[in-house]
Amino acid sequence: MLELAMIFSDSMVLQREKPIHIWGKDTPKSRVSVTLIGDKVSACTDQCGNWHIVLPEKKAATDLILTVCDDDGDKITLKDICIGEVWIAGGQSNMEFPLAYDVHFETEIINQERNPRIRFFDYPEVAYEGELNDREYKNEGFWRGCTAEDLGYFSAVGFYFAKNLQEAIDVPVGIVGCNWAGTPACAWMDSNYLKGTEGEVWVKDYESEFANINFDDFIEKYKVSPFTDRTNNVDNPFNIQMVKIGAADERENPMDEVELDSSMFQLFKFEQRPGGLYETMLKKIVPFAARGVIWYQGETDGDSHAKEYTTVFSKMIENWRALWGEELPFLFVQLAPFEKWAECYGENYIQVRDCQEEVSKNVSNCWMAAIGDVGMQWDIHPKNKRPVGDRLALLARGHVYGENIVCDAPEVIDVVKKGDDIVIRFANAEGLFIKGDRLQAMNLNSKTQDSIAVDAEVLNDTLILHSVGDVTEIRFAKEPYHEVNLYNSSEIPAKPFVFKL
Repeated sequence: MLELAMIFSDSMVLQREKPIHIWGKDTPKSRVSVTLIGDKVSACTDQCGNWHIVLPEKKAATDLILTVCDDDGDKITLKDICIGEVWIAGGQSNMEFPLAYDVHFETEIINQERNPRIRFFDYPEVAYEGELNDREYKNEGFWRGCTAEDLGYFSAVGFYFAKNLQEAIDVPVGIVGCNWAGTPACAWMDSNYLKGTEGEVWVKDYESEFANINFDDFIEKYKVSPFTDRTNNVDNPFNIQMVKIGAADERENPMDEVELDSSMFQLFKFEQRPGGLYETMLKKIVPFAARGVIWYQGETDGDSHAKEYTTVFSKMIENWRALWGEELPFLFVQLAPFEKWAECYGENYIQVRDCQEEVSKNVSNCWMAAIGDVGMQWDIHPKNKRPVGDRLALLARGHVYGENIVCDAPEVIDVVKKGDDIVIRFANAEGLFIKGDRLQAMNLNSKTQDSIAVDAEVLNDTLILHSVGDVTEIRFAKEPYHEVNLYNSSEIPAKPFVFKL
């Protein structure tokens, strides 16, 4: 029987100006043909019934029909197809975070309901092979449009990214969501990439945790547990409490009322296993052609192995690029500031932000969005995702699409002591300004004073700290929770830094 891979459905967006990969299943040794805009390409299935066809690249277009047929007379017709720009939206809960939970949701329903050129596909959250057959997935696995019924299911970050980008480049934009709350980077990569690196600690942890597990029994428990049901991530009561409402402290954590034995904790950790979601989710959308990746993740790594994140994330990017066979641009989000949420503590994430900065500097074709102004002190899930998506879109417009705009965060390039003042010069500082009456998130350490008041002034691309005395160290945005209010003309906040004098 003729079948298409799940990612192909009505209303999908295909990547322009790249070869278009279409694949699926049929009877072994049968012949399959795909037709799009006058091009017809055929191929035979292999002995397992798999087929893969590559159509020539196309320009942007809308209202297309794609047909797939075989020699047995089976035919699939997909309608309302667009060709434009496709981006993969990966990560954990802050990327998964649905637009229905965002503070601007009601406004966006009014403004965007009739925009037919933004589409979204979310791959189902599948932890083991065969889970698609064991649960009823109704809310994921097909392409959605900007309608009142569908908008709430969009990744909020993905939506705001697509909205900003679509308005700028004026072609259809499709977002392919492949993400899962609470997952480390190692879950999204071939674990072989961790061998011989410091990231191998994740493999060792998993092997130790699951060393004595009977996996047949374990999967049966996983199938029936209400805590592992990921078929409705918008109306799921657990997500509503933990993500939409938040958990400022343990008393507000719904899990406190649930008695958990060790096997239940293992259920939660199962999707975190190295290489797991790489096999059950990511590889299912490869090689669907895309322009690049937007990524928001790192919280789970911060809770366990923060210092290894530079290596793990870098290797993950290398792995994804090998899968797609090209150096896909990676645009990622530096973690938001927070103090405490449930059993997560913000001080662990300072090092992850440093690791993310390292990746942005040392891995080619990678750029990082700063969001030190939109965190929430007692919530790991900031509810205003618009600036996050917008800043990712600015990075794409500037670095990928070549638009001449200010798209990067202000970044320290020089610090000089001049008399009793300190002059800090920034890159990406066009229109540098302080929003509000005083500079925030700045801490000055001194040999003789416990605390030093910051008297700051902006002059062109420099920040001048007046009358600082015997300051020995400048720390900016290096507390677990902070509120950056130093911006450039694109209202992108300055990145964290430390400078010793």
